[in-house]
Amino acid sequence: MKRTLTILILILTCELSFSQTYLTSEVIEKAEFYLKEAVGDSLFKYFELGHNSDYKYQTKTGKYKWRDISKGKKTKGKFIDGKHINFVLNHPDFQYPYTRKTVYVELDSNLNLIREVYVDQIPKFLLRNEPSDWLTENKIDSIIELQNLKKSIEPISKRLEFDTITKDYYWIVFNTLYKEKCFSDEEILHINPVSGIVLKHFEERQRKMHCYE
Repeated sequence: MKRTLTILILILTCELSFSQTYLTSEVIEKAEFYLKEAVGDSLFKYFELGHNSDYKYQTKTGKYKWRDISKGKKTKGKFIDGKHINFVLNHPDFQYPYTRKTVYVELDSNLNLIREVYVDQIPKFLLRNEPSDWLTENKIDSIIELQNLKKSIEPISKRLEFDTITKDYYWIVFNTLYKEKCFSDEEILHINPVSGIVLKHFEERQRKMHCYE
């Protein structure tokens, strides 16, 4: 009888030690706490949980799997980490296409931060809770028109880019001079979004990936 009871206690102890589970709401709230610390209360309200936020867990058979953090009241198996929990910024002053608006909050098995929340790609005026100091797109277009660009074969295009080295944004402008199936010759501008200063003006051949002539 004592032996049976000892075995049952050991089994229960192993089961409890393995099943490191959390309420999914607890995991999300913990991630939100760290995000709020990183961006401030004012900006935090413009974030929403990303649709592809998931956590990693281990099954009783030792396999590793991933599950959407918003599914179920509790996490499954043994909680390993929440490296893919992310939040998407939807601010009226930062509605530019192709820009990264996702911030990841990476949690370990104890719901502590694995690394500091990376927010360098968020414009400085938003982090300071100030009005935008960026020039309007119409103003940027006016600056482009003054650059005496070469004759283009199609409409000029532009997009906002983030420099991961300088931690600054810039407008990159493409003026297509020549085009074939797998490449195009472009006249390119880099423009500061705050001052409107043309940072670079050069020509470059742009090649399409996985394209064979």
